[in-house]
Amino acid sequence: MRKQTERARQAANKAARKVADKMGEVDFSRIDPRNVELPKIDWERGRLVRKDQAPAIGHSFHAEDVAWPLRLVGWLVHRYIRLCEATTSLLVAGDGPFVQLQIARQPIIVLVWHGRNFQGIPMARLFHSPITALTSRSRDGAVIANIIRPFGFQSIQGSGTGKAAGKKTNPRKRGAQAFRGMLKHLKNGEMVLATADVPPGPVFETGPGMVKLAAMSGAAIVPVGISYSPELPVPGTWDKSRLPLPFGQRSLVFGEPIYIARDVAKKSANSANVEDGDAPESPEMMAACALVTQALQQSQKQAEGLLGKKS
Repeated sequence: MRKQTERARQAANKAARKVADKMGEVDFSRIDPRNVELPKIDWERGRLVRKDQAPAIGHSFHAEDVAWPLRLVGWLVHRYIRLCEATTSLLVAGDGPFVQLQIARQPIIVLVWHGRNFQGIPMARLFHSPITALTSRSRDGAVIANIIRPFGFQSIQGSGTGKAAGKKTNPRKRGAQAFRGMLKHLKNGEMVLATADVPPGPVFETGPGMVKLAAMSGAAIVPVGISYSPELPVPGTWDKSRLPLPFGQRSLVFGEPIYIARDVAKKSANSANVEDGDAPESPEMMAACALVTQALQQSQKQAEGLLGKKS
């Protein structure tokens, strides 16, 4: 043991002498401090940027690897939602078929309007089956994934692009990978939560992504209307978001389960890549999207009616 220690010490001393000799050959007076490249910091992700690292893209935020300022924002929003949950009384209607589907371990796709997604987070207490929520790979999506995790949601990061954008879906959004991940969860008899309308719109119009997912998986779509009283509209948001306020009432209305025939996905354009929502849709798919939109609008109207609101 002593011989091994001595050999290790000699090797370390030899390496140190080599480094010292090379440092002695450097003429520090000829180094211009203005040309010295200092380490770069990615403040959004809270890490150093390597010299050989590829440029960061807007859809590469991972929920488990975000900087502490974003984690702090997520924690504050989470505590605010908890406050609203604890100080409001809950009214629930139409949840009978939804509960029966969970007891039977049937796959379920829970759909809400994008502007009501924050208001719907506390409803996780009504879920018996494991549920996975779809969030984007943007910075906001990573924060949302951290907000909903303490409520019992798993998350899959990926997204599509709404028709209002007028362009194809960026592959970096990983929408196809998220589609396959949700399909796997549904095949296991679990639940998936997503928004029916897709950023950046049109608002209150169901996109084809979740409808195709229901057709391929055989899952039931359960539209959920959500409302708070009091609440404040958030100006400048495409989805007409509303901020819930504490010390009031909230309502949840579960619509009747909707089943989409598998033929709808097969007849949809570009059926070989059904998770790609950029191709023109078939009349059957458009009709199915309209059916889900109507059901969601009805559930939302009933939820607001329970709180005495006029829609």
